[in-house]
Amino acid sequence: MIVIADSNILISGLYNPKGAISKILNTKSKIQFLAPDYLFEEIEEHLSEIMRYTDKSKKYIHEELNKLTAKISVICSKSVSLENKPKSIELIYDIDDAPFVSLHFHTGHKIWTGDKILIKGLLNKGFDICITTEELKKMLYKKE
Repeated sequence: MIVIADSNILISGLYNPKGAISKILNTKSKIQFLAPDYLFEEIEEHLSEIMRYTDKSKKYIHEELNKLTAKISVICSKSVSLENKPKSIELIYDIDDAPFVSLHFHTGHKIWTGDKILIKGLLNKGFDICITTEELKKMLYKKE
């Protein structure tokens, strides 16, 4: 299984380095992770907020981010088909979600997100293209 990691997933992982998200990202499993390169830009936009919340330094946050993203294949936005971008923008409420939705249309893989507004908005428009942390946990820890 391949999923696209939304930036809110990584931000949550930075807030709680011992939580479920960090465990999923660090588990040896058959799940592969993708993300658009915009992921880093969005995390940088929220860096001061993350530092305040965690009471950690910029250097520490960057080290943790490197650990969390070690298994994520980062896709250059320029390699994502331009025809997907207008469609993505039409479907979302927050422009920051466009690179992730565009990557979905480019690859066909679900978006791993905790963004309830994004999930609900896409579902209301007929697009069941997201997967939550709870759903991933069930898949990872399901007895075979």
